[in-house]
Amino acid sequence: MLVRFSIENYLSFKNLVVLDMQAGTIKEHTQHVYTPFFERNVKLLKGAAIYGANSMGKSNLIKAFSFMRTFVLNSSKESNTGIKIDVEPFLLSTTTEFKPSMFEVVFYLNDYRYKYGFTVSKLRVESEWLAITIKNKEESIFLRHGNDFNIEKKFKSELKSQLELLTKFTRDNSLFISILSQFNIDIGKAIINWFDSAIVALDTEHSYLFQTSANLFKDIKYRQLLNDIIHHSGLGIESIEERLSSAAEKTGLDRSMLNAIFKREIENLTIKTRHVKYDENNKPVDNVYFDMIQQESLGTQKYFALLGPILIALHEKRVFFVDELDSRLHPLLFEIIVDFFNSNKYNASGAQIIFTAHDTNLLKKNLRRDQMIFVNKDEYGVTSLASLYHLKPQTRNDASFEKDYLKGLYGAIPSIQTQQLRLF
Repeated sequence: MLVRFSIENYLSFKNLVVLDMQAGTIKEHTQHVYTPFFERNVKLLKGAAIYGANSMGKSNLIKAFSFMRTFVLNSSKESNTGIKIDVEPFLLSTTTEFKPSMFEVVFYLNDYRYKYGFTVSKLRVESEWLAITIKNKEESIFLRHGNDFNIEKKFKSELKSQLELLTKFTRDNSLFISILSQFNIDIGKAIINWFDSAIVALDTEHSYLFQTSANLFKDIKYRQLLNDIIHHSGLGIESIEERLSSAAEKTGLDRSMLNAIFKREIENLTIKTRHVKYDENNKPVDNVYFDMIQQESLGTQKYFALLGPILIALHEKRVFFVDELDSRLHPLLFEIIVDFFNSNKYNASGAQIIFTAHDTNLLKKNLRRDQMIFVNKDEYGVTSLASLYHLKPQTRNDASFEKDYLKGLYGAIPSIQTQQLRLF
């Protein structure tokens, strides 16, 4: 589970910004909090909602984690040799445009608490660090400054003769943790696997999510769950089925036969939705199948696309970052998705969802104060964020959160000067 994500000097985050998933000392919605069985004094939020006006930097938070995840997973690849690092510092200040950007995560994995981070410029990794907390004591595993490595003695002895080779293969533009994983070092593989398990959905990547949901139909357990959710979501859809495309159907072979012939997973598959056809007396007489992409609404497509990653996250205790979760969805469907993560019934293992949104219905009584996070941007283009729980003076639990937010009491809303507008 994610404990904390910190960013500095990236996109609109000039100063240090921290997304803190540690629950505050408040009593509302206790089911929205997860306590790891091995850390009874730790309480972590199952979800966080990021609110703010357009262009204030909400999406940049998702982009920041996406950059960190992608760089961790891919920096050691041979194809990246000599390639500039695709990082963008805060460009609206002469003090930051040429300084490195910083990224750090604190998370739990296999009963241990890890802290991993790095600073990076377009040309090189400036620094990198990994620490582990055992019995409330944090111990450094390695600390890197450029090409200098300070490695903890026990870990150093485990690497033995490989150490010189590992540091030699760590290019200026690659991460040491990625090299450790590439050489099958356990600690490296563990950290890489945590990043790989995190799911990130930017607002432009719904086709990728759709394919993720479609691929789950290979598993009968997920297929039944997807159909059950869709059937009970008020979309007028009886069920969803995976069908061969018309071109593949003409071969007369089923999917397993086609897979065997081509020695690979075929891609000629479409998702069909089953609807009931009625006669003049409104009695069901037949089924009609619609193509999900061609004949269903964009909202239905997005809802289906989200369900696959949601089920994976819930069943495998993953972290799910989603940009614009509420777009194209009815407020009740939006609420259902968030409730999946916040409930003990569906999320007893501690999966997490971190999302940006504009729909304020959740602010009524569906979230804890520490789950409501507001993003603001000052006159110099600098983004900051703070949860309602941490805003001063502290907001009472019985406040009208939605109304107060729209009044501007928490910031994070656009300052629209209608008197200055000229349409013609």
